Amino acid sequence: MLTVFRALVLALLAVRTAGAADGPRAVLPETAFHFERASSGALVEHEFTIRNEGPGTLEVRKVGMTPPLMVTRMPARIPPGTEAKLRFKLDTTGLQGLYEGTILVSLNDLALPEVSLTFEGEVVAPIELSPMAAVFIAAQRGERKRAAIEIINHEAEPLRIDKVEHGSQRLTTKLETLDEGRRYRLSVTLEGQGPGGKESETILLHTSSRSRPVLRIAATTYVRERVYTFPDAVDLGALRLSDIQRSPDLLRQAAQILMVYQSGGTDFRVNVRSDLPALDVQAERGPRGDRYELTLALIQDKVRIGPIKGSLVIETNDPEFPLISVPLSGLIVEN
Repeated sequence: MLTVFRALVLALLAVRTAGAADGPRAVLPETAFHFERASSGALVEHEFTIRNEGPGTLEVRKVGMTPPLMVTRMPARIPPGTEAKLRFKLDTTGLQGLYEGTILVSLNDLALPEVSLTFEGEVVAPIELSPMAAVFIAAQRGERKRAAIEIINHEAEPLRIDKVEHGSQRLTTKLETLDEGRRYRLSVTLEGQGPGGKESETILLHTSSRSRPVLRIAATTYVRERVYTFPDAVDLGALRLSDIQRSPDLLRQAAQILMVYQSGGTDFRVNVRSDLPALDVQAERGPRGDRYELTLALIQDKVRIGPIKGSLVIETNDPEFPLISVPLSGLIVEN
């Protein structure tokens, strides 16, 4: 039986070898295409050359590709000794960032039944906001902090920025021209004045672009008082009661950390209490005397099904900020 099986395998290999020798042989000089950068909405096209260096006719049986790639030219047969072009098109509308496309080409070449091609590059907005269309600035009261965004024009027409608009009194903006019509820098400065805490608003850039007449930049600012917490609210998460009962260590693993700071302090002291009976709070004072690390964990025997909503009250020895209240939230579900 073994001898018969070995003979059958050898016969099949012989047929395959003979078929490969008499059949087509696909050769692709290039299997990867990288476009450096394309503006979103542009069409990027590329051709891959495929040669048939075997005595048989080469057949392209099927092509699959990563959306939104499209094939615009695909020869069905390539005679011996000739070459053909496989053309692909990428519509970059709606794309942004690194695009990594793959094309799989199925052939009747026994030695190379499938070819993998790559089609990749970076897609940027017609008008790019770098590093992103947002700024976050945090400062102590009375401190000035600055962030900057570059506006890079990838459109054919030169760009003009006619007006910078925002409503916050705690922000000032300055627009600089780095390359007329092509590149600008917007500096955003937080003055560290006005109401404390976090504020969010949108900075509007009115431009001459027909496709992007208004550019929007999300601005989040945070003015910290001398005494503050980070974060300013604590989410204890959503936990299943069955998991808590099955794994007693789960609540300790899900514990949250809250930092309490006194800027410039050396003998900062706090007392902490909560209106949540199921909350355990452990406080550790920092070595420099200006902060505390609070570890907040739920107590297994006291948790109940339903929403968690309460507050953590922090009493301090700072005469200007004797009391801080931090919102607490979470959820215990049955299953």
